Parts: sequence; C-alpha cells; structure tokens
Amino acid sequence: MSSSDIKSSAIDVGLRDRTMSGWCNDKTGEFVPGVFVKPGMNVVDIGCGDGGYVNFCAKMGANVTFVDMQENKVRALEERVKGFATGEVRGIVSECNPIPIPDGHADLVISTEVLEHVRRPQDFLSEIVRVGREDATWVLTVPDARGENLVKDIAHSAYFEEPNHIQIFSSDDFEALVRSCGLDVVRHEYLAGFWAIFYLLKWATSQPGETLTENVHPATILWTQTWQEVLNHPNGEKMRMALNNALPRCQMIIARRNGAHPG
Repeated sequence: MSSSDIKSSAIDVGLRDRTMSGWCNDKTGEFVPGVFVKPGMNVVDIGCGDGGYVNFCAKMGANVTFVDMQENKVRALEERVKGFATGEVRGIVSECNPIPIPDGHADLVISTEVLEHVRRPQDFLSEIVRVGREDATWVLTVPDARGENLVKDIAHSAYFEEPNHIQIFSSDDFEALVRSCGLDVVRHEYLAGFWAIFYLLKWATSQPGETLTENVHPATILWTQTWQEVLNHPNGEKMRMALNNALPRCQMIIARRNGAHPG
C-alpha cells in the first residue's frame, strides 16, 4: 500500500468518525449539532485550509467568506465553490492581523486548528470575535493538550515550533481564552481520538529523515483497520466516545457573546 493510499484510507475513517459526531450533516443542515447553516446567512471561516467546511456551508445556501494565508488554496477554493454556490462567495488572502472583514458581518464564525499557530492567541481570537454579529455563533477548535503531550517526546521538534504548534491548550486554557474575549462557552466537546493514536504511531515509527507522509509502517495501517472495525461494532459508538473523551486530538467550543442565548 502506498503512502497516498494509507493517507486516503485514514482520512476516510477519520471523516466517518467526525460524521458520527454530527459534523456537516447534509440532511439537517447542521454544521455541528445544534448549529444550523441556512440559506442567506453569512458564514466566515478564518484559516479555511482546503475548505471542506466552506464547501458544506455553501451547499447549504450560505454566503461564505473565507480567509487563509496561502493564496493558492484560497483561489482554488474560491473557483471551486463558485461553481456550485447559490450564495455569495469571497476568498481573502491575509495573515489576519487584522482580519479584513467588517465588524459584525457574520452569523456564524468558524476557526478550526488555527489558534495553536499564533503567538498572541488572545489578540487573534479577539479579531475572530469582532467579525461576528451580536447574536452570532462561533465554532472554534484547537488540538487538545492530551493529544499533543502524547507525541511531544517523539515528534520532530519542528512540530512544536513556528509555523506549527507553538501553543498547547488544556481544556481549562481553551475555555479561559474564549471567555477572555467576551464569549460564553455554550458547549465544549472532545474529538478525534482516532487521530491521537494514529499520529502517535506515525511519529513513533518514522525513520530519521522520513516525513510523516513517507512513513508506511504497518502499525498505522493496522490501527486504521482496527478503528474501522470498532466503528462497525454494535458498541462502536460507546468505544468511540470513550476514546474521544479520554484521549482527544482535538477539542471544540461552541460560543456566543456574553448574555446572548440561542433562539
């Protein structure tokens, strides 16, 4: 099996796991459970990457604005989404200091796996908060400290250096950061236990000078196959939730402004 086949297989299993957590539900229009994307609403994704979440929101009929530092990704995503979107589509290339979006623009603000990369996360999150309406919802994720600490002694040192993960957030750290920027924590969840183990095995079995992409050790293949069988088992959901809560790679907070409550 090639490294690309392994990556595709793991991504497929990881996406299935995330779908089981209720993300990007085409049937209900929920981005995450309880957070609906509706036609005509304004959605902003800060640090959009390859744009999977932008795709979903555009398919639901939202007006999407997305920001990333990598121009090639932004332009490719913009071209792709404009091919099917019924709402407005706007891609912005920016380092987000500040974010070039007006105050109070968004009904839903998404920023996933970004805050761990920035030197001053409170300043950055304050900008993310600024672009949301008074009654907006924020969906924020960062790596969980438990997953980060699992690989800290075996990962390449560059993984925890700029431009990679220079911040590590415990559950309490993440909640405190969100509250310091004027938001209330509506819900705090833990995700991606599968990926925590996957990357532990990836780092631990990589040879000197070998990138994670190049590593095709059987341990990661067998773990991916094992997790697929776990998800297929009648008790798979219980096992999935147990691992997510005990050893998450990722944590998510749904937040709203102080005093604002879902309608």
